[in-house]
Amino acid sequence: MSVAGTITTDSDESAETLARWFWCGVIFSFLGLQILLSSVAVFLSTSDPSNVIVEGYYEQALSWDNQRQTQAQSDALGWKSVVTLEKSTELLTKPKLELSLLNQDGLPVENSKLEGQLFHHARAGNVFKIHFTETKPGHYAALVPIQQPGLWELSLAASGEAGTFQETKQFLFKPSGELKNLPTKH
Repeated sequence: MSVAGTITTDSDESAETLARWFWCGVIFSFLGLQILLSSVAVFLSTSDPSNVIVEGYYEQALSWDNQRQTQAQSDALGWKSVVTLEKSTELLTKPKLELSLLNQDGLPVENSKLEGQLFHHARAGNVFKIHFTETKPGHYAALVPIQQPGLWELSLAASGEAGTFQETKQFLFKPSGELKNLPTKH
């Protein structure tokens, strides 16, 4: 009886070892590529300023009735605001946003504390808080970082002896520097 076996040479063993390394490398390369693509996707989804997580969203949803009541009281005042933008003549200076606040009779509303939040719709994560100063009775102004053309939104809140007013305005800032007010919505 003879014992049968396989005879392997060093060249066969090295070819087999090389094949093992090759296929293990292919598998780990695909796993590494998957990890790299997942990391890029996570980075892009968390660093894009056009995606926004609204602060206090749940609390806002719970206080919806109070918000509607406050808006109804503001609407009952019959006030309106007129927004204009004065372009700066200097290159590095921010433009001045001017706002006229008028009561139901068309008279200026004086001595109000006027604040706002301004953002571009394409970059809703970049919200600018604005504090207006009264330049003359019923006229308020603030320097704003409006540089990019497109759709902008301004949420206003005015409070004073005459009452509390809130409004959300949208306007289109054209590349020419012109500001076009869009219809007000609540």
